[in-house]
Amino acid sequence: MRKLFQGAWILAACLLLTMAGCGAKPQESDKPQEPAVAVTCIAVLPAISVVNYDETVSYAEARKLDKGIQVLDRLLQAQLAGRKDIRFVPDSQLYGQEGNLSENFLEQARTIGERTGCNAVLETTLWRYSERVGGKYTAKEPASVTFEYRLVETGSGSVLCQGRYDEVQKSVLENLYNLRKASERGFTWVTAEELLREGLRDKFDQCSYLRGE
Repeated sequence: MRKLFQGAWILAACLLLTMAGCGAKPQESDKPQEPAVAVTCIAVLPAISVVNYDETVSYAEARKLDKGIQVLDRLLQAQLAGRKDIRFVPDSQLYGQEGNLSENFLEQARTIGERTGCNAVLETTLWRYSERVGGKYTAKEPASVTFEYRLVETGSGSVLCQGRYDEVQKSVLENLYNLRKASERGFTWVTAEELLREGLRDKFDQCSYLRGE
């Protein structure tokens, strides 16, 4: 069965190679910017989810998002590890004895900036986190993730970079422009964590302040 599945992917890939040049994948409307502000360091806030804004989220979805938040925080640590200009802000610094921070994000960012000595703050928000149902070769339902990020300069409040990643994995036959990505994934159905890792890498690579050295 596994060989048959892989054979089907390979056949699809061969057919698609003959169709190259028929179109181009639309680009997402993110707004990465070139460095124009001298950033002393970046304070990375713990990831939050849509539950913080939408009280109508179901219990089942909230549980998925809670799991996704833990994964997202871990991936942020891995993605930005080793950089001297990064300061990870613990939950205790947000909700500790020093007092509650304002619900206004810019005021919150400025407060965090004062505490960390950074003039830029990174916020990430998880909107969807659904795991793959089934195996890597025979998934009944694909993984899907949606998150947004924004990097704000605390002095002026200007957004240095921002972006949104929204993907439900599709087979090559469902998306004719997906051949390269499918090949990188080994023509398998990936997990939600793997989608999230890809999304962080892709989006941060578009931001000069967050791009890896």
